[in-house]
Amino acid sequence: MRSSPRTVHVGVLVFPGCVRSGAVVPHDVLGLANQLMRSRPAAQRVDFKAHWVAARKRDRVEAGGLVFATTPPDAASLDALIVPGVDHANADDLGAQIDALVPEQDLLRELAGRGVPLLFGCSATCLVARTGLLDGRSATTSWWLGSYCRAHFPAVNLQAQDILVEDGALVSSAGVTSYFDLALWLVGKHAGDDLRQSAARMLLHDSRRESQAPYVAAALADGEGPVVIERARKWLGRRLDQPWTVQALARHCRTSERTLLRRFKEVAGVGPVQYLQQMRVERAKALLESTLLSLESIAVRCGYQDVSTLHKVFKQWARLTPNEYRSRFGFRA
Repeated sequence: MRSSPRTVHVGVLVFPGCVRSGAVVPHDVLGLANQLMRSRPAAQRVDFKAHWVAARKRDRVEAGGLVFATTPPDAASLDALIVPGVDHANADDLGAQIDALVPEQDLLRELAGRGVPLLFGCSATCLVARTGLLDGRSATTSWWLGSYCRAHFPAVNLQAQDILVEDGALVSSAGVTSYFDLALWLVGKHAGDDLRQSAARMLLHDSRRESQAPYVAAALADGEGPVVIERARKWLGRRLDQPWTVQALARHCRTSERTLLRRFKEVAGVGPVQYLQQMRVERAKALLESTLLSLESIAVRCGYQDVSTLHKVFKQWARLTPNEYRSRFGFRA
């Protein structure tokens, strides 16, 4: 019987121009998990060892004023590798920086070939995609990078609406703060979901979020999206419980249906029909959590004919856990 903690070695790749929080956050999250595990018997503990590693033969890497002391990325000892995002000013800058990270791309291919799980998010999805490892695979990235990824890496099955996507040994996440999600995913995988949830609560992190849709909607509401999409969002928001057509929406936005569809894909990663479904789901979730309205009333206010239809849409878009389904709908998913 094992009488000492099992050690899990996690590499965090650092390189010139990496996003500093993406390199530091995993260390902090895994360190917190180790502290929370102290109450467990030694035989049930997992000891996470985080290492900064570099693809280039250096024992120190400087990134944005921080200096990281690195160890060689010995594939035999790594149980996973986390790849921070690439700091960039714009799309052209991102492409140039990724092209310059040739040693890092080579290392990612080598470790993936040896079966080491790769965890990455935000602009790091573009870096991993550049290696070809994501061709024919599913992944996510920050919603505002969705159009860039689709244009430059069309072989990737991009799911830019999701916070975290797992495809075999490749695990991707969305924006910079979702590096908390990646580190917590490792905690859950190796130490159990109870510890993952405990760590998330200590971090004041909502580990149940699974969709970027609310953040996309908030950004558009703040005027960060194109004018066409802002007009469409406001028009749709007033008609969540009414029938509508793409033709009528395009006419309101003073553009063609083709341009409208293209703008939605560029900004939100989905078409207007799918975007409206996301808006309806978010309204339904808010009403379920903040009112005493019946399910029938909520369904009608969100544009659904009955509770059964609302349930089907939630199953497709909200991805609630079985317990959340039971508490909200009174029956299993």
